[in-house]
Amino acid sequence: MRKTYTIIIGLILSLTSCNNWLDVELDNKVDDDKLFSTAQGFKEALAGVYSELSKSDMYGQRLTMEYIDLCAQYYSYSSVSATYEYWKDFDYQNSGVKNTIASFWSRLYRNIGQLNCILEWTDKNRDVLSESERNQIRGEALGLRAYLHFDLYRLFSPDVKYSPKADGIPYNKEFGVSLPPMYSAEEVVQLVINDLKEAETCLANDPITTVVPYEIKSPVEGGADVVDAAAKDQADQYVARMNLYGVKAMLARAYQARGEYTKAIEQAKEVIECGKFRLLDFSSVDQSETNVDLLFSDEHIFSLRNRELDVYSKNLHQQKVSGGVTTMTPLPFSETSALYESNNDDVRYAKWFDLGTFVKFVPDSTNVYSEKMPMIKLSEMYLLIAECAYHTDKETALEYINELRDHRIRNNQHWTYLTQNYILEEMKREYIGEGQLWYVYKRNNFSLPGHSASGGEIEASDKIYVFPFPDAEIEDGHRTQR
Repeated sequence: MRKTYTIIIGLILSLTSCNNWLDVELDNKVDDDKLFSTAQGFKEALAGVYSELSKSDMYGQRLTMEYIDLCAQYYSYSSVSATYEYWKDFDYQNSGVKNTIASFWSRLYRNIGQLNCILEWTDKNRDVLSESERNQIRGEALGLRAYLHFDLYRLFSPDVKYSPKADGIPYNKEFGVSLPPMYSAEEVVQLVINDLKEAETCLANDPITTVVPYEIKSPVEGGADVVDAAAKDQADQYVARMNLYGVKAMLARAYQARGEYTKAIEQAKEVIECGKFRLLDFSSVDQSETNVDLLFSDEHIFSLRNRELDVYSKNLHQQKVSGGVTTMTPLPFSETSALYESNNDDVRYAKWFDLGTFVKFVPDSTNVYSEKMPMIKLSEMYLLIAECAYHTDKETALEYINELRDHRIRNNQHWTYLTQNYILEEMKREYIGEGQLWYVYKRNNFSLPGHSASGGEIEASDKIYVFPFPDAEIEDGHRTQR
């Protein structure tokens, strides 16, 4: 039977200087044998996956600034949505919560299936691709497959360090396989690493190896160069996709996950020292508000562009006034002044909040900097080293966390003493709105801070750190409920 492949094209990945390269938005169903008959078809199919991942039901909102940050206890209670109450209490048996969790599962595996289809056709129709095209497409697809499986592991599996032999998740390596095998937690992380190592080989000649994205500028009359929308648009073409250094950063995450801290540090240092990214230069935020780089884009190793991020954030983080009636903020942040120690010299506090309102994803203008969700940032590599080195080399841990803080806090006074809680608090300040903090708590088996209704702490356990499999998966796949 002839298969069809759904493409939702929001990103055409031609590495040429082309303004408005994200402006193509098409919904088509195309026979896959026709789609994959040209190199451009492969690029469009891969573009469809990036577009899907950026949407509100995935990393544009639900898997980042909404439910995953809600689990991390960033938000205060709100009466606007009863479902949010169940999430904060980790009541995964509530019907609304179960439906949302099931949607995470289905959408992540659906995109993995699309990536497997692309990989299958790079073998079937390899004659329509040059060697460099095939390596690039396979490298990105394998890197994304690893990324999505790793997040499924972080959501649905017990932690590999504490329960290595426990059932993890199915790891889907073939297109069209409805019930891929179940693997243990340790096997899943190894399969992630395997995919990443193969992706690393494929991406050895990734175009990002020939440029420094943040140095790209546009020539203007008179011979000067400027950073403008065209320049940032061109730079984004190297990082708004899984690239070589995104793969290396993911390897650092995977090694960290299973407690191989020396290997994790080696990978993170390689990303830091490659020179392709740089920590925040204060000059990029010392601009008129319409030109401020709110998301510190020079640090993005891999990010997803979506013009609707500001709308998603406003719907979650700002109150609405209509017809004289005020609707309270669905997800108000709690105690942000305490989190940032009311320090206006911390540019995150000064720029990401406006009189207490979260505006990290709500720029005054997108004339220069596009809206995008960071998936992996350079700052994470510094924090990863601090966390991994903490028990064996506190001097190195202090060095890297102090360097990061130098690029966050004006006139920063270096810490001379470090605790795990200091590192955790820095991660809270850094990852806000990005859906990474809950994973920090989980991999360290930390208790969560209690919310205002209960106080105290929420004890770490698989009951809060492991999402249940969807009912349909248990029934159809004959899985056993944990």
